[in-house]
Amino acid sequence: MGDRVRAASASTAATQTHFCHRSPAQSRTKLQYRRLQERIDATEQHTQEVRQAADDAARQARVALVTSGSENVPGGSPTEKVAQLTRAFTELRRTEPSGPGRTYRQEQIFAELVRLTPQLTDMDLPAALGSDDGGTRLTAYARLYARPEGQYLKALVEAALTEEMHFNQYWAFHAVGAVIDALGPGRVELSTIRRLRQGLSLLPEDSDRARTLRAVLARVDYNAP
Repeated sequence: MGDRVRAASASTAATQTHFCHRSPAQSRTKLQYRRLQERIDATEQHTQEVRQAADDAARQARVALVTSGSENVPGGSPTEKVAQLTRAFTELRRTEPSGPGRTYRQEQIFAELVRLTPQLTDMDLPAALGSDDGGTRLTAYARLYARPEGQYLKALVEAALTEEMHFNQYWAFHAVGAVIDALGPGRVELSTIRRLRQGLSLLPEDSDRARTLRAVLARVDYNAP
């Protein structure tokens, strides 16, 4: 009986040793497969990043195209036209479901605001940035995107980081980048850079807003303490 148990144990150990042992050729094949899979994953990631960058560039190009063309808001003073666009934005957000169609129409409104807001002589930017109305906040982002002013950078950053509308936040970050470019990256306070980093950590990593904010941070000393 004892001999049979010992024989069975020896047979089991031999079987385990057989299955656990891999030949050098098998190990090389597994390593090659893993490396191939890593290259495929890296290629797919790069393709996705290129596609996303192209989409971001197309969005900015569409806004620039509208801004450089003829005016599409008929009648009234710049103040009246801006008010009209603000109401149109709020109504669009209220009535249209989220999707490419709504985004496109929002871009058209933003582009018109980029064209018109620099003509406003009495715009209260701090009040607009802190407004409870998303359309009013968008007018402030458009104005600072079109005519960057460094004195409003901190208020703009806070508004951008606490912005609840994804469309607004995307363009708010672009406005932050425009203001930083106008001010000079070397003149941006470390507290502002840290605040932007903190905000980046709260955004979905693969979102257009995160990509835009990473591009903004790349303009300043990203390795600042």
